[in-house]
Amino acid sequence: MARSIWWASVLPIALLFCPAVVLSQVPTNNAHPKPEIVTEIIAEAKAADSPEGNYKYARHLTDWFVTKQSGDAYLDAFSERLTKADLMARHRELEWISESTVVQAYNYLLKQIGGHPNNPPQANVNTVHQLRITLSEVSPAFSTVNSNNSECLPTEAVQLMIQLLEHNGSIEGLCPPTPGANGTLVQQNPCIVKDDALSLMSKYSRSRSSSEQQKSFDHIAKLFGI
Repeated sequence: MARSIWWASVLPIALLFCPAVVLSQVPTNNAHPKPEIVTEIIAEAKAADSPEGNYKYARHLTDWFVTKQSGDAYLDAFSERLTKADLMARHRELEWISESTVVQAYNYLLKQIGGHPNNPPQANVNTVHQLRITLSEVSPAFSTVNSNNSECLPTEAVQLMIQLLEHNGSIEGLCPPTPGANGTLVQQNPCIVKDDALSLMSKYSRSRSSSEQQKSFDHIAKLFGI
């Protein structure tokens, strides 16, 4: 199945991961943002130093990351906590989040939603760092990698979690080439994935109680200082 990044029109990121496939809009665990609001999101990210701009940006990220089944009240609270933590981090009143902590959070979530070791693959620090570089190339407002090589803001950490889910925790894409009969690498066509992270996330949101889902996101929030 062809896949895209969570911002369908931000092609540089998507093409980094799957240059040989046709991109299509595929929602994450909740609602996939429409192309016409990408400019709005960039503006929010650029205005994230202000409480109003940060809340709008944090709310968008929350709606794309936290499962809808967690409940409206929880979504409201999570976005408010994310805003507070992000603003504090920007003013150096809160520690920034290491790339290794993002890896820890993603691999924890993968375990909670039913992923088995290496299927989908667990993330690593190199994957997270490369994601940060690519996000920065799309817009410096999306990543602090140029000023903070190994640490990021809370909003950036949540954004990275969304990207990791979208790309199955790997920078190789969902269907990397595999050795063929003569030893050369062959690309699977069509790309068939039995248990990818987004599918597992969707099943998780439908099968677990809201309190169970909140507990998982609270654990990740704690790791991110939210």
